[in-house]
Amino acid sequence: MDSPLCIAFFWHMHQPCYKDPFTGIYRLPWVRLHGTKDYFDMVKILEEFPNIRQTFNVVPSLLEQLRDYVENGAKDRYLELTMKDPSDLTEQEKIFVIENFFLANWDNMIKPFPRYYELLIKRGFRFTKGDLRRISRYFTDYDLRDLQVLFNLSWIDPMFRNNDPSLKGL
Repeated sequence: MDSPLCIAFFWHMHQPCYKDPFTGIYRLPWVRLHGTKDYFDMVKILEEFPNIRQTFNVVPSLLEQLRDYVENGAKDRYLELTMKDPSDLTEQEKIFVIENFFLANWDNMIKPFPRYYELLIKRGFRFTKGDLRRISRYFTDYDLRDLQVLFNLSWIDPMFRNNDPSLKGL
């Protein structure tokens, strides 16, 4: 066998449309979060391997939503609650943050941040919806601010987090 083996690398990137047509707010944050963690780094890494050819297929719904965030300042509920001062969060918003701002791989995205993991332990690994009201009373505004920052920080690719001085300082 003297002939080389030709391999095609084909990356298919997709997200369904999360934008609520009535409110204009995105129901889920996955386009924004994966946009800061998983898409750009793949292309950036290829700079180290100029002889490897790859194909990236980005479906239209993903591309449109990425553009909406970048060009139009699109918002999702998670982003809106991130930007809100913890002292201004309603009880229901605090419960939402405590329930949903740990939606990340615990081993790879939460444990590397000791404070984030500490907050996960404080919330608990298993709970019922009814537990959240009681649990939320133990979270201070300081805890909630840390949770807002760490949730979003954990969704930024480590390569960029470690090389950006402003992110590294967080």
